[in-house]
Amino acid sequence: MPERKTDRHPDRRYQRAQKRWTEEELEYLGNKYGLVSERAICRHLQRSPDACRIIAIRKLHSNRKMNFYCGRELARALGVPDSKTIMNWALAGWIPVRKSVVKAGKFRAWLFRDKNIVKFLREKPWLFDLAKMPEHYFRTIVREEYERDPWYNCEQAAPLLGVKTDDAVQRYIRHGWLPAVKKPGGPWQGVWIIRRSAILSFLANDPRRQYKIELASATQREIRRKNGQPIRISVFWAVLCPECGQTVLVKAEPQLLGREVLHLFTEIHTNGRCSHGLICALGKEATVTTIL
Repeated sequence: MPERKTDRHPDRRYQRAQKRWTEEELEYLGNKYGLVSERAICRHLQRSPDACRIIAIRKLHSNRKMNFYCGRELARALGVPDSKTIMNWALAGWIPVRKSVVKAGKFRAWLFRDKNIVKFLREKPWLFDLAKMPEHYFRTIVREEYERDPWYNCEQAAPLLGVKTDDAVQRYIRHGWLPAVKKPGGPWQGVWIIRRSAILSFLANDPRRQYKIELASATQREIRRKNGQPIRISVFWAVLCPECGQTVLVKAEPQLLGREVLHLFTEIHTNGRCSHGLICALGKEATVTTIL
C-alpha cells in the first residue's frame, strides 16, 4: 500500500502550522523579526522556522534586517562615507549599539534602534552635512535642529563676533568664554563647532573689553618691572571741591578715569560738609584716606 502523503510537519510541535495566520501573529512577527532569535519566535508562535521565514517575505515583505539598522545601512541613511565612522561614534558612547541575532557572514550584524538614532541626531546634529544626506526622515531631524539653533565653524562665526580672523574665535574658546565642541576629523584633528545660542550668550556678556584693559595694564607693568623701569602705581588728580571751592590733591590708582575719581570724591566728601584735607588717597574700592 503506498504511503499516504501529508502536509503536516513531522515534529508535533509544529503541526499547528497548517492553521491560518492571525492578525496578532502577523503583528508579533513583524515587530520581532530580526530583533529576537528565530527559535524564540517559533516557540512563541508554535510555527516552524520555514513558515516564519516564508510569511515574513510573502505577506510582510520583510527580511531580518528591516526592524533595525546595521552599520552599513545607517551610514548610507546618514550620508556618512563608511560604517567605520558609525562604529567610532558607537565606541565613543554617542549612540547605543549591540549585536543582533542576524548573521552577516561569519559574525553577527550590529543593531542600531530607531529611537537611539533619533536621540543621537538631536544631540549632535552638527556631525552631519545636509547636502550629503539623502532624502530621509533622519535628514528632516537634522534640518529641524539647524533651523532651531544653527551651528558654525570658527571662520563662519568670526563675522558674527565682530572679529576678522578665526584665530580670535579659537582664543575665546581656549579662554573658556565661548562654549564650543570639537567635530572629529578635518584638518588638525577636528573642527570647532559653535551654536548660535552660544554666540548670543557671549555677546550678551562680552568679556573682551575688561579683559583687554586688565591684560594690557598687567603686561605693561610686568615688562617695565623686568626692564628695571619705574612703574606708575598711583596718579594724583587736582579736584575742585564743589562745597568749599578748595583744590584738593586726590591720589588714585591709574586704572581709574577722571570722571570716576570726581564721582567718588564728590559722593564721599560732599555730603553736607567737607571732610577732606589738602591731600586724599582714593582707593579702587572707593575707600578714602585723609592725609592732611
